[in-house]
Amino acid sequence: MLKKEHLSCRKNGEKIKPKFIAPDDPEFLECAGSLINLYRNAAENRLCQYELLESSREIIRSFRDIKTASGMDKLLFDRCTFSAALDKNYPQWRKELFIESAKKLQKGILPETVQEDIYGDLPDFEKLSSFKDITPEMLINRFNMAQAQMLLMNAQKVEIVVHSNEVSELRKLLKTIKFFRLMGKFSSAGKNKIKIEISGPFAIFDSSNKYALQLANLLPALALHSKWTLSAQVTLQRKEYTLSLSEKNSLVSHYRNFASYIPEEIRIFHKSFQDRSGIWQLVGETPFIDAGNQEIIFPDLSFYSSESGKTIYLKLFHRWHASLLDRHLEILSKHPELPLFIGIDRAVVKDEETLLAKCSKFPELKEKCFLFRDFPGVETTLRMLKKLT
Repeated sequence: MLKKEHLSCRKNGEKIKPKFIAPDDPEFLECAGSLINLYRNAAENRLCQYELLESSREIIRSFRDIKTASGMDKLLFDRCTFSAALDKNYPQWRKELFIESAKKLQKGILPETVQEDIYGDLPDFEKLSSFKDITPEMLINRFNMAQAQMLLMNAQKVEIVVHSNEVSELRKLLKTIKFFRLMGKFSSAGKNKIKIEISGPFAIFDSSNKYALQLANLLPALALHSKWTLSAQVTLQRKEYTLSLSEKNSLVSHYRNFASYIPEEIRIFHKSFQDRSGIWQLVGETPFIDAGNQEIIFPDLSFYSSESGKTIYLKLFHRWHASLLDRHLEILSKHPELPLFIGIDRAVVKDEETLLAKCSKFPELKEKCFLFRDFPGVETTLRMLKKLT
């Protein structure tokens, strides 16, 4: 990810737009190529961090657009892995060398010169052990994406509309939103179109930096779709602007097989549930549940009963979803026929007494809600499923 000093954008009244670079621009292709060659050679020769950064500064200063060159350098640096020069206990080694040298100096003996780097464990002296290679065109595309991501990290709210004839593609995007634990409100925007309203980091107070990064990480997933629009209210230097993006900006995603990734917490839950579930089975796909008034609920987990033939869905609310909880409780109260129950992180509702107070308007929901910490337990989930059948 880029830093604030790397952001280049155009402002036109209340509108703001990143300064995208054409992937075939000769000047920037040359800049990207020069920096990439430096990193390749640095990896081959195991340069240390300070040597690499000094060399890259020379290249950056040779180009007209220093801000862009510096931004591309930051993206390349993030593709590096550094390690200590030697496999030894550096602090202890230095201590012993200094003590031995001091004793020799006291005796008027000049200590021998140490050939190895005694500061190899410090960041500036760590050696470049590997570099994830990239082409100049790919680096420019990655830079353009990072520019847009930087603006999204300053958003108050984001509205996305995705068009797709494939329901499975829409489902993948919604799963990605859930994976990043973003606060999303889903609704139908017409045939084969989903509208998604997401609160931005400037709209929350807890862990907003992490949330901003999660929101920025959603953009490459969105760019995988052939037809989409994004509108965001962005706060920059205490002024509000509107950011508008779409597939017409030709943003290129760097995600590969992202949708196939399963978080460790879900993987553990699946295995544990399978071992103890009895008549219940976890279903791989979760549907769009029509909540009326064009609102859509997208559950997190689906459970099928081999005994009754019923499928019941679970919707989870983590700390960043607190603002959406009341609306979902209201929907579930109006539609008791929905085969849905709700799990609430204790970061949102701390105890059973608070949960009962939260459900006071809808007393019938107390049997459809439960609390968890970080991720639901299997026994609690099975107990809730038993109540609902």
